[in-house]
Amino acid sequence: MFESDEQKKRAELIITLLAKLYVVLELSGDNCPVCHKSQTHDTECPISLAWTLLTEEEQHEARTTIRTLALTIGAEESHADEMVH
Repeated sequence: MFESDEQKKRAELIITLLAKLYVVLELSGDNCPVCHKSQTHDTECPISLAWTLLTEEEQHEARTTIRTLALTIGAEESHADEMVH
């Protein structure tokens, strides 16, 4: 299917990024930018398909990573908003 290891690695990276986007959309509650559905993606949505290609352990790791990043960003933003008098 893939001509080289480089192509296989790129495909794996794309799948991983799409799966992480699945988690971001899950946390945000926004509609999917690809299939335009909220929470329940179209059956042919690449974001949803990428998510289903991950094992349960990979899905858990993706959720943990994205949630940790979101909390970190939120903490940084709350400190940046403080006004010193």
